[in-house]
Amino acid sequence: MDTPQLLVIDDDSQVADFMTEVACLSGYSVTTVQRRADCEAYLAVNTPQVIILDLQMPEMDGVEFLRWLAERQMTAAILLISGADARVRNAAVRLGQELRLKMLGTMQKPVRLAELEGLLQNVRHDLPSSENLKAALEQRQFTVHYQPQIALDTQPGTLVGMEALVRWQRPGVGLVPPMEFIPLAERSGLIDALTEYVMEQALQAHAAWQAQGLALTVAVNVAPVLLDRLDLPDRFLGLVSRQGANPATLKLEITESGAMQNVAKTMDILTRLRLKNFALSMDDFGTGFSSLVQLYRMPFSELKIDKSFVQEIERNDEAKTIIRVCIDLARNLGLQVCAEGVESQAALQLLRGYGCTHAQGYYIGKPMPATEVPRWSTGWMGRAAAVA
Repeated sequence: MDTPQLLVIDDDSQVADFMTEVACLSGYSVTTVQRRADCEAYLAVNTPQVIILDLQMPEMDGVEFLRWLAERQMTAAILLISGADARVRNAAVRLGQELRLKMLGTMQKPVRLAELEGLLQNVRHDLPSSENLKAALEQRQFTVHYQPQIALDTQPGTLVGMEALVRWQRPGVGLVPPMEFIPLAERSGLIDALTEYVMEQALQAHAAWQAQGLALTVAVNVAPVLLDRLDLPDRFLGLVSRQGANPATLKLEITESGAMQNVAKTMDILTRLRLKNFALSMDDFGTGFSSLVQLYRMPFSELKIDKSFVQEIERNDEAKTIIRVCIDLARNLGLQVCAEGVESQAALQLLRGYGCTHAQGYYIGKPMPATEVPRWSTGWMGRAAAVA
């Protein structure tokens, strides 16, 4: 059985120690934090399966932090603990549910050993394992949906590409989002097979679209752990060749933090990928801790502005400033820049005015099966005039 990660957020060291002991005995790997900054730093690079959150913290209250987690689309199961009365605790749980967080419920301090132990064991039993994931790959339980990307610079509104987004259709559970299984795939060594599966599906979809007159690129996400494989460029080229495709068909999206984990090796791999004619996009730009010097040295062809900024563009001056700086940076480096998370025409027009070259988001189109793309593109042509 795989060891799931659990994060305890509590400023009381005695309570945190108790939670840690119970969780460890229940088969979890546990991290405890007492300050918001430490919590945010941990979540920037880790994806816990379970979070135990104290509602009453000195630097932040639990409700505020639930909102922060929702903005980042946290997929962890969340248990709230507090000395507050049941009405307050239950209201916080309902808020978390309204924010579409996965709420486990609430417990009153002092937490009872048997109650916490039983809950954690039940949760662990329901979490996917590497065995589940391996079987899912063998049984082809994964499905790939595609989200449109449009141009904003030349021929504004023109559909130019699709981003491939993998989902797990888990029997008895339903559609599982990637944040719930990608970290497991990385830890269990199955990320190579999963990435190749997604690339194969994306290339087949591209061939079908091309046969129907749609000349589109397809963006595929590359997990940071793969940037440690020096044979990656040759493997990807071999996969594309077997599909009878051109490497220029694919745009490989790599997160900002992932690109900076092993700079020398990453630079080697990315340079060889560009030499083989793959396009490279730095994903989630603005959320990591990259050095601008390293960004200058890396052979990216595109920056992708994280949706946490784009979704605030209409109401937050700081978000506007960050977006404009990112766009100016991309322009000065000779890169395209794509804004993800566009949810309104007003946001789209602002981005175009700032000089953003590409955009994607729910306002343009939600992820869809490959077979729906031609019909969607026909409908989009009637709306595209609003962008011009």
